[in-house]
Amino acid sequence: MPNRLDEISRVIGNIEAEVRNLSASVAHVRRSAAEQHRENREKLESISERVEKIEADMKPLGKTVATMEPIVAGYAVTRWKIAGAFALGTSIITALGWVVSLFAGKIIAWFLSLFR
Repeated sequence: MPNRLDEISRVIGNIEAEVRNLSASVAHVRRSAAEQHRENREKLESISERVEKIEADMKPLGKTVATMEPIVAGYAVTRWKIAGAFALGTSIITALGWVVSLFAGKIIAWFLSLFR
């Protein structure tokens, strides 16, 4: 029987050692997880601060863009008006040139007849 008790004691000792090792491993994993969680929170806070700074920097730009939008729209309208006026002027000059070329001979003959 003493052998059997010795073996049972040894098994119980091994189990106790394994439980201690498991407890130490669990404690280490918890510490690692807590540290990782802390690092993640610090990174998120840093990113949040940077985003807030970017938002603060962008607010005045939003106002500037809102101020410039009507000006740019006015330039676009003015540009189209100028292009339309140029096209109309070119069309009128072309039409006048065509009319003059059609009647050039008659106009010159009439003009010369005034001096006879």
